[in-house]
Amino acid sequence: MPVNIGERMRLKMEAIPLPDLAGKTVLDIGTDHGFWAWLSASRGASRVLGLDRNRIVKQSGFVDVIARNNETARRYWPQCEFRHTNVGKQWREFGRFDVVYLFSLYHHLYENCGSHDAIWFWLWRHTAGELLWENPTDISDPVVWANVSAGKHSGYTREAIIQSATHYFDFEYIGPALHEETRSVYRFTPKRTEPKTYYGVTVDGAGGASKAFLHNDGARILEIEKALGITPYPGSLNIRLGQSFDPPGAYRVALHDPVDKGNIDGEWEPHDFEFTPVAVNGIEAWTIRGYRYAENFIELIAPVRLRDVIGKDVTVTC
Repeated sequence: MPVNIGERMRLKMEAIPLPDLAGKTVLDIGTDHGFWAWLSASRGASRVLGLDRNRIVKQSGFVDVIARNNETARRYWPQCEFRHTNVGKQWREFGRFDVVYLFSLYHHLYENCGSHDAIWFWLWRHTAGELLWENPTDISDPVVWANVSAGKHSGYTREAIIQSATHYFDFEYIGPALHEETRSVYRFTPKRTEPKTYYGVTVDGAGGASKAFLHNDGARILEIEKALGITPYPGSLNIRLGQSFDPPGAYRVALHDPVDKGNIDGEWEPHDFEFTPVAVNGIEAWTIRGYRYAENFIELIAPVRLRDVIGKDVTVTC
């Protein structure tokens, strides 16, 4: 690691209490040029995954920091790996990690999806040990003011952030972020919950889902593939459960959908859908919910045609 890191980064490091990283797995969300990834590797982390959407670097044009970081990793830090993803618009899952970093990025995730619950659900799905969190907590931070849409300002508050976080985590307030007076440092530890199991039966649908998936050369399939990292079979499987469906959380994704549900060839516009990863009879699948359904009704999508691989009776676990 470079010795001269500058006063701003020195203060940031002083405010964030990194744990003993020897032998730990680390997820660095918003890794940028990889500073925290390299630091983690130098302190003994066994595996480090850095995620970033890439960005325009001043005076350099577009720089593929992921490709550049991976080249550096191959030469010097083989325990490090970097991948493109834009969390909040993309909800790809990468497994669970001993230590997760989310530094100076939360406002971008909120701008992407407008849902605190979706963000915290994704973080919970990735955190095995602890999440270190350093971010602005209200619009008094100029970066939030500039990067979060005005219509979302009222929802970006410390109370809303922490209230959502406590659905999934216990938290400890560490203190202010010393490099920016408008930012705070927290440590979050995931709440342990038992998987929920639901029993139900398959029911026939009207075939509208298949038509929607195949419309416009499969545009919906491509939208889901980009957001979730799966290529769904064109269609869904309808399940009627024996009880109300109450999943632990969901990801919010904007998909194009017909304005007039009875006219698939008419105008389409973005509509928010919610996806929850589940297992149906042991097969990986996702619930897709975009409208007001009966509380005991779910639609499932998967990379395979579920009707071909499961029977009438189903068990859904999430």
